Formats: sequence, C-alpha cells, structure tokens
Amino acid sequence: MKRRCPKCGAEWEIKGPVGFREECPECAAFMHTCTNCVYYEPPTRSCSIATTDPVADRQSVNFCEEFEFNTGEAPAGGKSAAPKAAAPPRSADPKLTAEEARRRFEGLFRDPKK
Repeated sequence: MKRRCPKCGAEWEIKGPVGFREECPECAAFMHTCTNCVYYEPPTRSCSIATTDPVADRQSVNFCEEFEFNTGEAPAGGKSAAPKAAAPPRSADPKLTAEEARRRFEGLFRDPKK
C-alpha cells in the first residue's frame, strides 16, 4: 500500500501496518503519531476512541495499538470508532457579545431551584 508523508508529501510503498518507529524516508518524520491516525479529530485535538490512553504530544511518536495510518479512506477492517459524547450545539449567532456569553456561562451553574 502506498503511504504519503503528511509533513513533506513524500510517497513510498509499505507492506503491512505502520510500525511504532516508522519514519518517512525523505524527512525522517515519525509516522506513528496521533495526527497521522484515522481516529484523530483535529477540531478537538483528541482521539475518537474514548478508551485510548491520553498522549501528551500528539505530533510525536506514540505506542497506541489502535493506530491506523490515515490514507484518507475509512479505517481498515470496517472498524468504526465509538464516538465520544456529542458536543453541545454552537450558537447560530457568530457575533455573540461578551456580555451575552458571560450570562449564558453563568446560567450553566445557576441553582435550578431558585
């Protein structure tokens, strides 16, 4: 299967899964990193598999056994990551004032009995 380095764009052929210490043949960047995994979610900077151990540096090599190299396709074997709890809906108004934001924030911690 062909692999492409997300850092420099070099392409090379590799058989089997990406090893823990696999490096790009051109720029020597580690390939077994969170940011190169199909389960990495850039908006939240976290893994979509809730049971994985946290990784301090997501751009550095790690030893996660759930890693699957992101080729732009669905994960191999038909696996699907268990989604984390859904994020709260965002405000439809992108120009939310600081005062309104503060009021909504404080409303989260208001005692419902009052």
